[in-house]
Amino acid sequence: MVLCIRIIPLVSLLLAAFSPGAFAAGKAHHVVVLVWDGLRPDFVTAELTPTLWGLAREGVTFQNHHPVFLSATEVNGTALATGAYPTHSGIMANREYRPEIDPLKPFGTEVLSAVRRGDALSHGHYLDRFTVAEILQRKGRKTAIAGTKPVALLHDRADRESAALPSPNLYEGQTLPTNLLGRIVQLQGAFPAAEKTKIKRDIWTTQALIGPMWEGEIPAFSLLWLSEPDFSQHETGPGSETSLAAIKGSDDNLAAVLRALEARGVRDRTDIFVVSDHGFSTISRKINVAEALKKAGFNASREFKSPPAKDDVVVSSNGGSVLLYVIGRDSGTIDRIVRFLQSEEYVGVLFTREPVKGAFTLEQAKLQTANPPDIAFALRWTAEKNTNGVPGMVFSDDPNRSAGQGMHVTLSPFDMHNTLIATGPDFRRGIVDPLPTGNTDLAPTILWILGVKPPKAMDGRVLSEALVNEPKGKPPALNRIERIETSRDHERFTWRQYLIYTEVNGVIYFGEGNGFATPK
Repeated sequence: MVLCIRIIPLVSLLLAAFSPGAFAAGKAHHVVVLVWDGLRPDFVTAELTPTLWGLAREGVTFQNHHPVFLSATEVNGTALATGAYPTHSGIMANREYRPEIDPLKPFGTEVLSAVRRGDALSHGHYLDRFTVAEILQRKGRKTAIAGTKPVALLHDRADRESAALPSPNLYEGQTLPTNLLGRIVQLQGAFPAAEKTKIKRDIWTTQALIGPMWEGEIPAFSLLWLSEPDFSQHETGPGSETSLAAIKGSDDNLAAVLRALEARGVRDRTDIFVVSDHGFSTISRKINVAEALKKAGFNASREFKSPPAKDDVVVSSNGGSVLLYVIGRDSGTIDRIVRFLQSEEYVGVLFTREPVKGAFTLEQAKLQTANPPDIAFALRWTAEKNTNGVPGMVFSDDPNRSAGQGMHVTLSPFDMHNTLIATGPDFRRGIVDPLPTGNTDLAPTILWILGVKPPKAMDGRVLSEALVNEPKGKPPALNRIERIETSRDHERFTWRQYLIYTEVNGVIYFGEGNGFATPK
């Protein structure tokens, strides 16, 4: 049984008014989005990020910003690109199992070969929604996508070989069209090797965007995806000396972008968003879900040597969350696995494809895609601090990470609270927006600014309360804060879990969730 508790009544926040159905162009001619992968909002300070701090003072700080769950890069890269929850975008994890793409093991959802195979199988609908770049290109507007990480491919994946194509994509040192890479390398050298940090790679990608990719004219829409501080935080933990230096490096790249806009005389005609895809935590303990399931009598594996048989379990690790695919989808097997997991100390919140006692459904978390797992669960978190004094500790199923290193993808508030700051001619000056906002809101806001209506309704909303324009219409309102709970009695304990979300004008934002077993 799921208990739904209303914490507060309907409350209206009478800020700027806007009707989501109306699409009138803003003042900006250009929109630039910079993604600082994994930046927690508590690391935005005058000392550490002076450039971003300055932007926040002149624009809007979104105080209550959220990723979609799973709080992972590819999932939120897709949410930023499409304005859609996973249930509508088709991407719910960094690593998923789809036997038509790979029958033996999970695959990276951003990998070029998987993207091409997915598009071939779905007649071009690997993503179930068009991206901002695709929508603008179909309206004759130029775009430029540049990412140190391959997630940039998900924003604009069209295969093309013409160097004359006005909308290039640079992703992890590769380009579409492919012959654009030679020109970039000639100007600034080869894509740097990964070192202790990826600061050099971020600099290279930034220079490629503001240099050859912006040559001639700055496109209507540009996106720059930096790999820091995510990479350094994964390696050394949030708040480490290395991670703080990586944050400073991202701030330097932001400064380089602002200088380029100033030099071209378009800074006052450009709206700038600085956003992170998710927050971050520290690993308290490493676990192995596949091994735990094997010991409990299930034939579970991260990878099979031959196609799995009925009741075999494919385990897809996503660090702070795990997806389980039960071959044949036998309800009895799924229920036994859920019962087992409810007894494990590392389990936080359980979700299932079909209703199971003591779990939420995938649909409740906006995760019901066309290729869903049978069970998905976020690992447990605490608010304890790491050795750097940074709160947020989580269990991790990542085989390549250990205690003390960084992780995300849980339902911890430290993972589910990320950064968004915006400034430019369309944004109010020097305000803090207290309303809940999310990564799904950037796409509809960008399209509204550029005067383009999406071909299909988006899950996010236009961030009207932050805009200078105040067209007539319904003002944004905090409709509710909800805490849903469910439980299940076992012989020696009772399992309980909860999930908290907020709603603004019909848009849902997940804030946190956790679970625990209480001895009888």
